[in-house]
Amino acid sequence: MKYLVGADLGTSGVKLYVTDYEGRVVTVVREKYGLIFRGPGIVEQNPEDWWNAFSKCLREVAEKYKVSAIALSSQANTLLLLDEKGRILSNAISWLDQRSFKEVNELIEAFGLKYLHQRTGMIPNPGFTAPKLLWLKKNKKDLLSRTKKILFSPQSYIAYKLTGKIAVDRSLASFSMLYDIRKEDWFSELVEFTGVEADLLPTIHYSYEIVGHIRSEIAPKLRLSTKIPVIIGAHDQCCAALGAGVYCQGPVIDSTGTAGVILYVAEKLPKEIPVSLLVYHYVFPGKWTLLGTLSASGALIDWLIEFTGRKLSHEEFEREAEKVPAGSNGVRVVPYFSGSFRPGVPPDARGAILGLMLFHKPHHVYRAIMEAIAFELKYYLETIKNLGYPLSKVIAVGGGAKSRLWRKIKANVFELPVLKPKITDTAPLGACILAGIGSGAFKNIEDAMRIVSIEEEVKPNKELIIIYRKLYKNYLDLSKKICLEQYEV
Repeated sequence: MKYLVGADLGTSGVKLYVTDYEGRVVTVVREKYGLIFRGPGIVEQNPEDWWNAFSKCLREVAEKYKVSAIALSSQANTLLLLDEKGRILSNAISWLDQRSFKEVNELIEAFGLKYLHQRTGMIPNPGFTAPKLLWLKKNKKDLLSRTKKILFSPQSYIAYKLTGKIAVDRSLASFSMLYDIRKEDWFSELVEFTGVEADLLPTIHYSYEIVGHIRSEIAPKLRLSTKIPVIIGAHDQCCAALGAGVYCQGPVIDSTGTAGVILYVAEKLPKEIPVSLLVYHYVFPGKWTLLGTLSASGALIDWLIEFTGRKLSHEEFEREAEKVPAGSNGVRVVPYFSGSFRPGVPPDARGAILGLMLFHKPHHVYRAIMEAIAFELKYYLETIKNLGYPLSKVIAVGGGAKSRLWRKIKANVFELPVLKPKITDTAPLGACILAGIGSGAFKNIEDAMRIVSIEEEVKPNKELIIIYRKLYKNYLDLSKKICLEQYEV
């Protein structure tokens, strides 16, 4: 029997799913790697750590299963430089790195914030590749002069190590801030401004395309055949959406991990992109990813558990919070414990917990956090709806999807049914789907969807919808007021 491999190359490690052609996940293999902190705001990774972890997992899989295709899900905007022989010139600059704040302002001054957003789909931020390259131009000229290829994701580096080809898929290319979403190609004006030549950038592929086959030099070490195709794959958020069964307009992805994400697949670009959304390619031609983010989501739940001395587990908090009525008995949370991306709220806003009285317990705050995050994500849903896109249902993925209470709260706040897939860590599953489509194991996307299985649906309650509508309006007013007061102190 033949098997598909989907690898998710994250910030802290790699995870491989192995599925058969019927969509059954037969094994999961993980390996960790770390971040390198070299000073305030300086965050790097060693690309060889990615390869060592990935190849170790792949060898383990190859010993037990006959692999027919491999595809790659990946973090974005982690920049690395290669010399003429394909050797790494320095550590990769992580998407978490903040050293290019000045360069962000320089880009805004040169092009204008609105122009950059409407052309690239991105809001300038040190996390993106464009300001990183500008920083290198100003601070590491010698390094850039020796650079022959520029990569900006583990996807591209692992694909290069496997096949010898320098490539990137359209989702990660267009998430770099070096890509013109209107022309669907590199943004030549911006690339030139950063000081690099366009021919240093990877060749762009669709996410399901075969970039190459396993090199003969490494095939024996990996215990794989040179006939195995490597499908380039996509951005991890896109793979997560695909792994949850989203490939057309209507469904919304609610991805809750450390951060919170609302993702929508649109069949045409918005004429005017709202400032609250990022827009970039999805995994199929003619489809676009609309993304809204909250920098701290599940991280707030973890923070509360730590803050209260771990006296209650997640499950115990959940049971107690379930007994608390909608509105958390007056407790309100402003969830900007790690800043904000919402328009009208300062990016460096601080969080707040309000309305506490002597009778309140930690589980009241637990529920209030869940409600606040649901309100914050609803803002992005309303933004997408106001663009004229249909919203049919929400599919919850990530660690937060395991909480039935949170799914119930979100169903009532969003006023949409919330579905939970059988597998909630869906990025590597999405990569398996791309491996199957690209290699021909699946006839088409509809055939591939048999991999996806929905386990439970939570429907909104009419009475709770009315309550949460009022609470949501109050939340929008409160969050802005609190943030403005912070700046008046």
